[in-house]
Amino acid sequence: MSVPGDGQDGVTMEGVETACINAESPPRALAAPGFGQLAVYLALFMGLSWALMYFVPTGLLFTVLLPASFYVLFGIVVFCPLVSGGWPFAPPLGNWKPDDGIWKPGLSTAALITALAVAGPLVTSHLYPRFPLFPVGFWWGIILFTVTLWYAFTWNGWPLNQNCSPVWRGIGGAAVIVGITALLWQLVNLSGTPFAGLPYDPGGPFQAEWFFGLLVWIIVWIQAFSNVLTFQQWPFYKLPKPLGEIANTVTCILLGWLCWTASLKFMSPTFSFAALGGSIIGMQNFHGAIFGYYPFAKYKQPTRGICNFATELVLAFGWIALMRLIMPPILSKVQAAGLPFDLNVVSVLFTLHFVALLTLFHNFYFLRAPLPPSGPPPAPQ
Repeated sequence: MSVPGDGQDGVTMEGVETACINAESPPRALAAPGFGQLAVYLALFMGLSWALMYFVPTGLLFTVLLPASFYVLFGIVVFCPLVSGGWPFAPPLGNWKPDDGIWKPGLSTAALITALAVAGPLVTSHLYPRFPLFPVGFWWGIILFTVTLWYAFTWNGWPLNQNCSPVWRGIGGAAVIVGITALLWQLVNLSGTPFAGLPYDPGGPFQAEWFFGLLVWIIVWIQAFSNVLTFQQWPFYKLPKPLGEIANTVTCILLGWLCWTASLKFMSPTFSFAALGGSIIGMQNFHGAIFGYYPFAKYKQPTRGICNFATELVLAFGWIALMRLIMPPILSKVQAAGLPFDLNVVSVLFTLHFVALLTLFHNFYFLRAPLPPSGPPPAPQ
C-alpha cells in the first residue's frame, strides 16, 4: 500500500489547495484557519443542521429524505478527490478552473447529487430489490454507505485510481460500490419485522436490524484505519497491494464484530451503534476533516493515531452528553409523529446525515469558502 499523500494513492486535497490559490478574488495568501475559526465553522453547521431537522416536516424528513440521504453520502464520496479526483465538476481533476471559483463545483455537484438521491430510491423501490423506502431503505442504505467508505478509505479506489481517467474512476467506482452493496444485501433477512417473507426479503443469515448495528461498528474501524483519518492506514500501508487492503478489511470486520457483540452484553442496541458508535464516527470525521488532527499532526504514526483515537473517544462521550441537551425538542416531534426512533437514533442522524454530510459537501465542493481550502493530511511517517 502507498502512503497517503505520496501521489500513488489517488488525488489528495493538496491538488485542491494548489488549484484554488488563484480562485480567490482579490488574491490573498492562504493561511490555515485557527482552532477558534474551525470551532465556529463546525458550530454554524451544527446550528443549520438542528434547524433543518426541527423545521422540515417530520414525516417527510424521516421517511423520505433521510433514507434517500444515504445516496447523498454515496455521491459526496464518489465525486470527491478520493475516488473520482473531483470529476465531473470539482477540482483537482474535474471540469474546473480557478476562475470558476466555488459556485460551479458547489452548485453543479449539488444538482448532480440531488439527481442521484432521487434516482437511487426510485431504482431500489421500483426496479431492484423493489422494497419500500421506509424503513427498509435504511437497511439497504447502511450497506451502501459502508461499502462506499470501505472502497474510498480502505482501498483508495484501487485499482481504478492507478491508470484510469477521472471519468472511469468515478463511474467504475460507483458501479463497484453498488454491485458489492447488492451482493451484501443477500446476507440480510427481515425476520422480526413486518416485512419478513415478502418478495424483497433476501432471507440471508443476518437479521437486518442486527446487521445495521454491526455495519456501524465496522465503519468506526474503517475510519480509524482509513487513508485520511485517525491512523492513516497504519500499519497496513507498509504491506504490498492488495495484501494491505485485505488485512485492513479483515481487521475492520473483526473489530467491528467484537465491539458490536461485546457492547450488547451491557448496553442497549441503539446506545451501542447509534449513541456510541455513531458519535465516534462523527468525532473521527470532525477531528480529522475539520480540525486536521489538532493538536497531534506534529507527531508521526502510530503516536499520532493513538493520540487521535484517544481524543476522539473522549470527544464522543462529550458529544453524547451534548446530544442529550439539544436533541429532545426534535425527539418530541418524532414521537408525536409516531415514528420508531429514540434519542440515540435521532442523535446519530443529526451527527452523520446532517452535520457530517453538510461539512463534507462544503469542504469538497464549495472549497470550504470563505475559509481557505483544506490541504492534504501530513504523511503518516
